[in-house]
Amino acid sequence: MTNAAPRSDLTPYRAAVWRFVEDQNISSTMKLVDGLDEQRILEELLDASKPPVPAPCQHLHYLQFTPFRYAARYDTRFRPRGERRGVFYAAESVQTAATEVAFYRALFFIESPETKAHDAPFEMTAFRTLIRTEASVDITKFGAEARKVYADPVDYAACHKLAEAARKAGAEVIRFPSVRDHAGVNVAVLDCAAFADATPRDMQGWWFRFTEHGLFATQRFGKGRLEFPYEMFANDPRISGGSLS
Repeated sequence: MTNAAPRSDLTPYRAAVWRFVEDQNISSTMKLVDGLDEQRILEELLDASKPPVPAPCQHLHYLQFTPFRYAARYDTRFRPRGERRGVFYAAESVQTAATEVAFYRALFFIESPETKAHDAPFEMTAFRTLIRTEASVDITKFGAEARKVYADPVDYAACHKLAEAARKAGAEVIRFPSVRDHAGVNVAVLDCAAFADATPRDMQGWWFRFTEHGLFATQRFGKGRLEFPYEMFANDPRISGGSLS
């Protein structure tokens, strides 16, 4: 059923999923202090000024609970602007997660024409975390027409309705095809109870760099090499109609 998610439609889900972050939490405070004690005090003061971590998420590492800590500043696929209930977005492969990074970084510069893409590479950290639940909605198993509706590159209205219905039915995860990496699958974790890991695993450093024809990414201390030509994102009118020049 596509417009609602009755409990009978929910299925088990178990996978180790990938997410990229700009992890500047520690390095940014190191620049301002002269020792470990000062850094600890500064980080505690900064943390106290932020919104509280929801109780069901407090056992998790900050890289996992952060998406549940803040209200949404803008619409995302399964979370409307202003929504306080969090969504942790991730992907079933590091390639799909990296494709999402490349897309949104390109989109940022297209939508900010006065800001020029840097020639220097930028660093991101990828990590894996195990998700396990008995209650997921799997859009990849929907019919072709329904999958198309939920894969619209810019209109998230149907996805927001589905997420609300899924929450009411007790779903903790939504599994859905990636709009950016057409062979990939993403997940939206709606509830911290779905985390089987309390801390991230398999941390990886990656460098991303813009070129004339797209982006490429190189894994630090590893063999990962990925390329993202702008043609990958041509189905999104914001990319196809924009320019990075």
